[in-house]
Amino acid sequence: MAESLDDLLAQIKTEYQEKDQGKPPEKKPLLDDDDLKSPPTNSSTYQPISSSPSSRSPVEDSILSELKAEFEEKEHEAQRKRQQQLQEEQIKAKQRQQRKREALKQQAQEWLNNLKPHSEEGLWFEEFSYSYPSKLEAAMDYLQALRETP
Repeated sequence: MAESLDDLLAQIKTEYQEKDQGKPPEKKPLLDDDDLKSPPTNSSTYQPISSSPSSRSPVEDSILSELKAEFEEKEHEAQRKRQQQLQEEQIKAKQRQQRKREALKQQAQEWLNNLKPHSEEGLWFEEFSYSYPSKLEAAMDYLQALRETP
């Protein structure tokens, strides 16, 4: 190109200034005859790759579909594994809780066997246990409360 980018910008700026001042713009072609005669540049051989779905070949569509299906399958598998781990953790927690409860039940039964009914603690416990379905349940709650207090 014969003109530089700065010259083109200056020409456009002049045209807009003249419009603002009410003068008709000076007509000068953006490309000179010399520019049209120059050999083509490498940009004329450039072919942009279109990313539109309509330009994909059936093979590309097939590969994309396979990849998408594989990704979704792996995602579902990972989700199933996470869900299975969560269920296993819940089962283990429930089992731990049951073992603790069973141990507490044994301790409560032993405590009840050693409790003297006419002692101060025995009389107090008798009154305490009235609201429970069994003395064993009352003893379990009592021992649990004793553990939790510092």
